[in-house]
Amino acid sequence: MANCPHCFKQLHFWNIKAECPYCGVNIPNYDWENMLEADAKKAEAAWAKFRIFTGNFKSSLFGNRLRIARFVFTFVPLIVLILPVASYIFNLPFLSESTNKVTLLDFTLNKLLNLNWGSLLNLTKLDEFGVSFAMIFIALLLLYLAVVFGVLNFVFILISAPSLKATVNCVLCAGSALCFILSPILYSVAVNNFSSLGLELFTGNVHFGIFVGIILFTLNFVLNFITNKSMKIERAKTC
Repeated sequence: MANCPHCFKQLHFWNIKAECPYCGVNIPNYDWENMLEADAKKAEAAWAKFRIFTGNFKSSLFGNRLRIARFVFTFVPLIVLILPVASYIFNLPFLSESTNKVTLLDFTLNKLLNLNWGSLLNLTKLDEFGVSFAMIFIALLLLYLAVVFGVLNFVFILISAPSLKATVNCVLCAGSALCFILSPILYSVAVNNFSSLGLELFTGNVHFGIFVGIILFTLNFVLNFITNKSMKIERAKTC
């Protein structure tokens, strides 16, 4: 049950006429001018919010040359997927394999699911060189983690655009760059450990794809950091 908007008398379910049985006012058309004005104000406010949303989105991504470069370089670092990052030679009882150059994409498509990971991970439990094998696995994991951060960077550049923020993007790009810095260090230390023990179970080298990744992800961080500072000033002006 409802009340009449004019006399506030309670209406019953059998009061099906448009007019109030108590005061006679036409209920559907009561105060229609004010209702129309209120609806117009709501529509105007919604349109203003939409314009702010689209304006911020456009400004964040394409507001100036620096922001356009930032958007473009969101994708550029992913070129490391097709660049050679390392070479290796395995000489193990259950695995003997060598490659001069390996890319993350090639390793993922042709090696990742075909290796006997159960046996490989058991190598980390060995006393003499278990730590070295663990370093190699962590180095590989860091490269994949860097790529994941790179993909998330694109996702968050869109999510954060309407609010004129790039803090999350800075964190993700810094994480990718850090992963690409730590990965070759761990890999090289592990290879040197095998060499110092006089063992040829595993040998390998780092290739230029790693350094390209470091440069590109670091550049991505710098672009996001500068953009985040400029957007912070822009937000302050609109407040």
